[in-house]
Amino acid sequence: MSNNTFHIEGAPQLSRPNESQIALLFITAFLLLFFLQGWFFIRANSQTVDEAAHLAAGYSYLVTGDFRLDSEHPPLLKAFQALPLLLFLRLPFNPDPQLWLEKDAFGIGYEWLYKSEVSADRLLFFSRLANLSLGVFLIALMGWWAYRLWGGWAASLAVALGSLEPNFVAHSGLVTTDIGVTLFILLTVYLLWEYVSRPSWQLLLATGLAFGLALLSKFSALILLPIIFCILSALILSGEDVHFLPPGANTASTRKKILAAAVLFALVLVIAAFTIPLGYAVKGFKTWISGLELLWSLNKDGRQSFFLGDYSREGWWNYFIVAFLIKTPIGTLLLIIASLILYRAGKPLSRPDSFFLFLPPLVIFLLTTRAKINLGLRHVLPVYPFLFLLASRLATFIPTRRGLKISAISGALLFTAGSVLRIAPHQLAYFNEFVGGPDHGYRYLSDSNLDWGQDLKGLKAYMVKEKLEIIYLSYFGSASPSYYGIRYQYAPGSWLWDWPPPREKISRLARRDVLAISVYNLQDVASPDDPLFRWLWKDAPIAKIGYSIFIYDLSEHPDDLRRLNETYRKAGIPPPA
Repeated sequence: MSNNTFHIEGAPQLSRPNESQIALLFITAFLLLFFLQGWFFIRANSQTVDEAAHLAAGYSYLVTGDFRLDSEHPPLLKAFQALPLLLFLRLPFNPDPQLWLEKDAFGIGYEWLYKSEVSADRLLFFSRLANLSLGVFLIALMGWWAYRLWGGWAASLAVALGSLEPNFVAHSGLVTTDIGVTLFILLTVYLLWEYVSRPSWQLLLATGLAFGLALLSKFSALILLPIIFCILSALILSGEDVHFLPPGANTASTRKKILAAAVLFALVLVIAAFTIPLGYAVKGFKTWISGLELLWSLNKDGRQSFFLGDYSREGWWNYFIVAFLIKTPIGTLLLIIASLILYRAGKPLSRPDSFFLFLPPLVIFLLTTRAKINLGLRHVLPVYPFLFLLASRLATFIPTRRGLKISAISGALLFTAGSVLRIAPHQLAYFNEFVGGPDHGYRYLSDSNLDWGQDLKGLKAYMVKEKLEIIYLSYFGSASPSYYGIRYQYAPGSWLWDWPPPREKISRLARRDVLAISVYNLQDVASPDDPLFRWLWKDAPIAKIGYSIFIYDLSEHPDDLRRLNETYRKAGIPPPA
């Protein structure tokens, strides 16, 4: 294939010898910035809802070879994140026999994380650091693909956008599967892009293996099936001179191209399918299928969600689109939009290239309009790398005034950097200025967009600062408040893993009656038809802990104390007084 059609016959030659060195310097600096953001995020945030379950499950796979825990998610990333604990700590794993029999990943995870001989913070640190390495690799891969497309400056811009993306920072700093599956989806499409340019058996094998790794990371990677189908179909319909099978013999007729593309599609699937049993210690394909069936059964009825002040178990067609628009920095959005408007400017975006960059996010957004599970933007995280690659072409523009281009791109990046870095290390709760920033995020979204139980460390620091010995606490999450030194009287909301909760009560002679409540509970997401805390919406909190825990001082509001007692009764719990 000629260069002016596909632009990937070889690494581009930069016009000045020192440009590649400058670009590499920028790339290194931004990757370091991303790593440092992740490091501080890891240290500042307490355990989120799914982390203990994922971590215990991954460790159990490594030491027992049994895949019963958390089987609704494939094992690859969980085992990878738990690997440092096996290599460096060699922790015993002796779960409660009843919990093991019941396949209770959350119960086992809680017991293992908080009653281990090694502190929970240390366990989470090593495992989160492993996931952070996947985030770094994801951004580096974006930079490499941008370099293959348009050169060093484009690579620098792609890496800058990825390094400043708050959703990448947050989900790279947690023991979850979202950043890993994003990496392998991008890797699969990138290798297919390389393959179509210069078909070879090696690239075909690599593409299939990458697809298999994606399927071993998260079941949502099945979205690669329609993505690959759409890309191959578009290449055929476009009439481009592309080759689908090694050694790249010309297939002139459309009929032959369709047949060759079908064979390619089938070969990629077969290679991916043979990869899957390896992730289950060669236990066969059946284990993966049973996990997929379990996930389907758990999710077929939807999940209770909060969106723009409304509640639903069926989801909303525009949920992920709106979440993307309000949780992506405005400077980043402007660069993406500018690259689409100015698609004729700068180095050309060929039709084949456009299929590989446009179609994945388009397919993901279209298919998720039907999704019943609307729990967070993290479920469409794979759209970001492709959009950042499109935006990176802006670096190739040559306007009449060179300084104008530099100023415009730099200004947008600085706007993004200022918006994101000022809220660090709370990137999980990031919202852009369109909705007033993270202070107002609770009006629009919930769950992993904002409150995933991550701010117990901040709550403890607030109690020390305000000299609060004990508080009312309505907490959403699976972490242990007691582990973080928080003395509290349980307030209704979500069920705590510290159960039964401490018997301590706030004395009637206490200087202050302070209620700390997770945003998820304040929004009454779990009980919208019979809300517990709607009465509190009229009051402004006196403080916000990392944007996910609101603090209310009830001392001077007897009516609020009375309503809190009523809330206990409503929840079927004896009131404190």
